[in-house]
Amino acid sequence: MKSPRKALFTLLLALATLSLSMSLAADNNPALWKYQVTGDFSAVYAHLKSGLETGQFLISGEENLAAGLENNKHLFAGEQWNKIGFKEVRAVHFCSIVFNQEVFNINMEWSVLCPFKAVVYNMKKNPEQVTILMVKPSYMLEKDKTRQAREVGKKIDERIFKAITAGVRMEIP
Repeated sequence: MKSPRKALFTLLLALATLSLSMSLAADNNPALWKYQVTGDFSAVYAHLKSGLETGQFLISGEENLAAGLENNKHLFAGEQWNKIGFKEVRAVHFCSIVFNQEVFNINMEWSVLCPFKAVVYNMKKNPEQVTILMVKPSYMLEKDKTRQAREVGKKIDERIFKAITAGVRMEIP
């Protein structure tokens, strides 16, 4: 049986790998929402969180995926832990009580949507370009047979994307 620490590391590694892999395909993947902004990574990340909170989302968790990988780079041969040259990679998990109440009263299977997750990253070769990625809630509900699925998915998308873009467009010092 794996130790809890080893299991957590394996999960974080898988999430980081998935998140980084997604960025390469986001432009061609209809499931992903991708938004890029120029600025200091820490400031953009802070503004993203402020935008979510202003949009009445609750931050339920954060992960510094790049630091987790770097702290465990001894497990990888050479520089295999960062072959594509990412600089910072963080994930923020967030939820909306309003959406929870709405989806719980339509279809409990939709409860898997919350918390939502945005991955924010930059690359060493262009650290001022910060990319934000998310799986679109509307994509997850697109094939659902429940009558309100597409409408609810679109509404969730719009509210999340509006909160994120409003946040990162704040004046960055």
